[in-house]
Amino acid sequence: MEKVKLDIEIDYDHVNVARIMEAIKSHAAGSSSSLPEEPKAEPGGPEGPTPPAERASRRSKVKRLLLKLMTPFAPLIKLLILPVYEEQRQIFLRLHETNKRLDALTSRLDAEMERASRVREYVKLLHHLAHNIVVEMSKLKIEEEMLKTKTRVLEKDFTTLTRREREVEKEIFK
Repeated sequence: MEKVKLDIEIDYDHVNVARIMEAIKSHAAGSSSSLPEEPKAEPGGPEGPTPPAERASRRSKVKRLLLKLMTPFAPLIKLLILPVYEEQRQIFLRLHETNKRLDALTSRLDAEMERASRVREYVKLLHHLAHNIVVEMSKLKIEEEMLKTKTRVLEKDFTTLTRREREVEKEIFK
């Protein structure tokens, strides 16, 4: 097989991949016509339509030719792809760092939620304690009022008894 030399100019200051690929494609299209091809059979001709195996072999020949034509440009393609790979790598590293920060934040948030839960339980306990103290204070106030009332009644009874005793003494010692 003969080697084909491409005559494509590349402006390395302003690389235009689309233009380079178009030049390669047009050269490949021009080169494939210079290859010896088998005569195409007419659909209505004596040989009939072209079998799929022949079409596949032609495609593989064209594919091999295009691959050979593109091999000189492999370093250029890799050079063009490298910045994309490096940028993708940097993005993945940033995402990894962000995920680590999120994990740390999540663990701190979980710890704060646990602390808030404990504080909430303490507040509930304090509320119940305050409620029970109010209930007990109310009971003591009622009991105090009842004892004051009993004391007043007893004082009245005592005064009545004291008066009665004096009256009885007066009657007796007269």
